[in-house]
Amino acid sequence: MSVINKNKVSNFPHIANLLSSLLLCYPEIAAINLEPRANVVKFSFYIDNVAKKKLISFKKKIEQSLLAYYKLEKKEVEVCSFSFQPLDVLSLIEFKRDFWTISQKEIALVIALMREEFGSSLVTEKDDELVMDDLSLHEELIDYILENAKKTSTNIKLVALRDEGRVLVYNK
Repeated sequence: MSVINKNKVSNFPHIANLLSSLLLCYPEIAAINLEPRANVVKFSFYIDNVAKKKLISFKKKIEQSLLAYYKLEKKEVEVCSFSFQPLDVLSLIEFKRDFWTISQKEIALVIALMREEFGSSLVTEKDDELVMDDLSLHEELIDYILENAKKTSTNIKLVALRDEGRVLVYNK
């Protein structure tokens, strides 16, 4: 993992650890963008090209699932959107959420719904050397880091992405 810190902000390591932990725990996530001024975190996923009709159907399903989740959790969200962009041989799915109300459980729910809907079409980077002995323990750690990162503010735009088996975190 490479971490570059040009601004020497004290909470940079916490947020960089959060983004890299998310990428390590969820190999389906291709990239994460944190836009602190807009209070938005954007998750990017790639899927093998599927019919536009299936993407529209999935968007309705996931929006309904998240609305039910928000109601059960008594959570009010400012930003929650999905977008799709067809590329040459893949499609890009982007999930945007406001950073201050997102939770690890919600991220896990989104990924579980994507796995269920797209199966092997969801591009996943598996690392044979990384073995998650206890996924629930790792998810608890992510939840802890996420809640601590929310307690501090940052003006640093961060991007975390995968590159040939590595996780890179840098500021834009």
